[in-house]
Amino acid sequence: MTEPRILHFHDAADVGGALVRAASRQGLDWDYLGAEAVRPSQRPQNALASKLVTARLMATFHRRIRRADVLHIHYAMVVPAATQRLMPRRPYVLHLHGTDIRHHWAGLRRRSTVQTYIDGAEHVYYTNLDTRENAEEARPDAEFMPAFIEPDRLTTWTPADSGPPRVLFLSRWEDNKGASHNLELARALHRARPDIALEGLAWGAHATEAAAAGVHLVPRMPHEEYARWLASAHIGIGQANEMLGVSEFEAMAIGVPLAVLGQRIPRPDDGTTPPVLEGTVADVVEQISQQIADPVAASRALGGDEWALAHHLADPYVQPLMALYRRIVGAA
Repeated sequence: MTEPRILHFHDAADVGGALVRAASRQGLDWDYLGAEAVRPSQRPQNALASKLVTARLMATFHRRIRRADVLHIHYAMVVPAATQRLMPRRPYVLHLHGTDIRHHWAGLRRRSTVQTYIDGAEHVYYTNLDTRENAEEARPDAEFMPAFIEPDRLTTWTPADSGPPRVLFLSRWEDNKGASHNLELARALHRARPDIALEGLAWGAHATEAAAAGVHLVPRMPHEEYARWLASAHIGIGQANEMLGVSEFEAMAIGVPLAVLGQRIPRPDDGTTPPVLEGTVADVVEQISQQIADPVAASRALGGDEWALAHHLADPYVQPLMALYRRIVGAA
């Protein structure tokens, strides 16, 4: 029996790309049109040139959709691009990635246009734990699928054994990453432990405030360089949210002990939360002060690397997805 042909359309947090690469390792050839190929970040200002770009995009979409049996669409707001009148009609799986279900759907809930995209899907996944309630209200059979890390894109943890210990803030300085809380943490750490080198990304609306709080800012960098920067940390500090992102899970997988303000939402599959140093600003400052002297022992005690690798690899999701795609094609 010929396997169904799959197109992952658009992407967010590289979930689709990680799934396609994992499928390839298992001998499956899934097609992929990433976020930039579907919604280019740079568009010509000239109206005619912009129309030409749109025409080329539509031609590409038509050609790649025509070759597929099932679409796996990442992010609800691009469903119209894949299902518009001129496109070949194909059943689709919808992957909700955050803003679509958190904001675009939530305002009008079941009266939202997004609900029609959700209703039209053969199956629905969601990735962000804080959107579980919305996703299950919109689609009671919605399933959780996490964001993924890819160990072959990481490097060996190598915290420096000379010079001041390094604590890295891993996320950009934006409100949706809990920047105001991490700024408070940075100030408290700087006061309590001026011997620690604090670093963070020169990225986000509050980056200048981070610099004023004692954080040395480093420029945005390609992923390979970012992974090396992560690996230099004695301790990493994650976004101050109830859920973590790929950067935090990558740091954990490398072995970096992770500190995060507040508490995490348990996963719906096994009820676990990431093993991190957590609590109030005072709690986290105290824990960092205690653990910074021996980050290797802290890493072993937390077991974050084992947890991240057990919970955030794409490979275990490939065959269940393939079984779903087969059922969809069989039903069609």
